Amino acid sequence: MPLLLFDIDGTLLLSDGVGRRTIREALSAIVGRPVSSDSVSFSGRTDPAIMRDVLRESGCSEDEAQELLPACLETFAEIFEDRVQPSHMTVLPGVHRLLDTVTERYGRPLGLVTGNLEITAWAKLRAAGLEGYFTFGAYGSDHENRNLLPDVALDRARAHGFEPVRADRAVIIGDTEHDIGCSRHAGMAVVAVATGRIDLETLRAHGPDLLLPDLEDTDVVMAFLDQVASR
Repeated sequence: MPLLLFDIDGTLLLSDGVGRRTIREALSAIVGRPVSSDSVSFSGRTDPAIMRDVLRESGCSEDEAQELLPACLETFAEIFEDRVQPSHMTVLPGVHRLLDTVTERYGRPLGLVTGNLEITAWAKLRAAGLEGYFTFGAYGSDHENRNLLPDVALDRARAHGFEPVRADRAVIIGDTEHDIGCSRHAGMAVVAVATGRIDLETLRAHGPDLLLPDLEDTDVVMAFLDQVASR
C-alpha cells in the first residue's frame, strides 16, 4: 500500500482565517505593537517561516525576529488551542468519503505533512472532527523548511508499522506549489487539489502527478493511489 500524507489547510479543511488572526494577535502581544501580515504569504508555508516574515514586515530585524520567534510560536499555540472552535471549520468536498475509502481499503494509518505546528494541526483536526483518521505526521514545529518534512514523516511512519518505507511509494496530497515542491524534493508522488488559494493553472505549472479541482472524485484518486502502491 502507499504511504498517504495529507496537508491540512486548503486540502482537508478551511478554517475561516482563525490561524492568520491568531498569529497577528500573538505576535502583537510579543512585540508590544500591532503587526502587519497583509503582504505575507501564508498558503503552504510553515508557521515559523510565516511568523518570521510577519515580524520582519512589522519592523523587526533578522536578529530580532530570530530572538522573538520561540516566544511567538509558544504564545500562538496557546492562544490558538483556546480560540479554535468547530464553527471555524469547513471540511472540504470529498474529504470524508476519501478518508473513509482509503482507511477501509488499506487498513493502515494515515499521516500528515503540514506547515502547522503539531499542537495547532491537531487542534484543527479535532475541531473539524477529522482527528480519528490520522496517527502521525510531520509539522512546521519540526522544521521551518517544508522540504525537510516528508523525510520526518517517513521516519515516523516506520514507528507506526510501515516497513520498509520507500519514498517512491508515498503520496503527498496538498493544495499549493509548496506541497508539490516538498514531494519532489523527497522523491514522492503528489496529488494537487485547487481547493485552497492556488488555482488549477498555477498548480499545473508545477507539474503534480495528479491535478484535481477537489477531492470529490474518489475513484480517480484511488486509481492513482493503486498505481503508486503497485510500484
